[in-house]
Parts: sequence; C-alpha cells; structure tokens
Amino acid sequence: MITSLILMTVTLILALSMIPRFYWACHWAAKLEMEQDHESLRELLAEQNAWILRHLGCGLGAIVLVWMAKTLPGMDVPDSLAELMAIYAASTLFFSALESLLAQRIALSLARVPVGVRERDQD
Repeated sequence: MITSLILMTVTLILALSMIPRFYWACHWAAKLEMEQDHESLRELLAEQNAWILRHLGCGLGAIVLVWMAKTLPGMDVPDSLAELMAIYAASTLFFSALESLLAQRIALSLARVPVGVRERDQD
C-alpha cells in the first residue's frame, strides 16, 4: 500500500515537473531558431539527447521490474504495484518520445544552416 502510494507520487511529480521543462525547451528552441543562434541550438540538442537517454533508461528499468515482478517465481509483488510501475514506464517512455520529437526538430533546423564552402584553386 505505502509503496504504491510512493510510486504514484513519483509518477505525478515526474509529469508535473517535465511538462513545464518541455514547454520551456520548445519555447527556447523556437527563440534560438529565430535568432539563428546555432551554437546554442547545438547545446540544446545535446541537452535534449541527454534527457531522451534518461527517460529511456528509467522506462526500460521500470519495464524490467514489471517483467521480474510478473514472471519470477517467489516474487510477491501486489498487482497494483506492478500496474503502477507499468504506468510509470509508459509515462517515461512517452516523455522520451516527446523529447525526441523536439530533438528532431532542432536537428532539422541545424541541418538547414548554410555551410560555407571554399573553392579550390584550379591551376
């Protein structure tokens, strides 16, 4: 009972803290695109990729825990706790997908940056 309550609280805190952070990142990316600040966009892209890895790691870890709780003999994990772990895994994987969409948008913006090319001297 208490572990289910703790896991539900962690899941809600995750959602309530990630939504404003994701909104800020979208707003910041749009601002940097308008200002054509490519170096800051590269830094934001690296930050987004780090968030994607964090979310994927947490989501996959939760999936492994759910799998262990359901399949290993001798594990007396209540079904409600396993369901909450699955909800946590789904929410972290959802945030990973959102972060990856933003990272893709930033990468496309950086790919559109014109690159200067020097011509070789033709002797």
